[in-house]
Amino acid sequence: MKIYFAANLNRIDKNSIADRAIEFFSRAGVLVLSNFKQDNLFEFADQDLEKIEKTGELVLARIDAVAIEGSVSISESSYLIALALAYKKPILYLLEKGKAIDEHLSELVKNKSIARLLKIEFYQENSLEKVIRDFISATEKGDGRELASIKFTLRITAKIERYLNWKTHNTKVSKADFVRDLLEELMAKDENYKKYFEADR
Repeated sequence: MKIYFAANLNRIDKNSIADRAIEFFSRAGVLVLSNFKQDNLFEFADQDLEKIEKTGELVLARIDAVAIEGSVSISESSYLIALALAYKKPILYLLEKGKAIDEHLSELVKNKSIARLLKIEFYQENSLEKVIRDFISATEKGDGRELASIKFTLRITAKIERYLNWKTHNTKVSKADFVRDLLEELMAKDENYKKYFEADR
């Protein structure tokens, strides 16, 4: 999963909420691109970035979600929200508990189709990680069913390919489905992963 995270640049320091949010996303296995961290948190190859630049394609088209820390407003938040909605990307709008919701945002979420994509979540310092984990889980589920939509290239040995051919021969299961099922099974048995995503529930 890849997200674009934005926060007010004047609020950034070493222990800022924005830095902690990025750390929580990264800890959950999410790749993060941000308006204030440029040290290739995203795994775009140089060729990809060059192609994106040449074609004028927006990086936003290549990500899965947008997160905005809006406790101190940032000028580009309206633009990011509009763009994310146009691309039908889920948006997490974070506000510190006690902060007021911008009236324009309040109006937006009255629309049911927008409310499905735009989530406004209040957090306290000790609840930020849970809010982020919940957003990741909800984003991955989408409309209730997980679709295999991420292309992943895996180089294997001839011996492994032979095994996959043997294992899927005369079945209705493709090699890709077989590998996907094995990973799902492994994920279901990974107690540390489950504990992390089920903590505080």
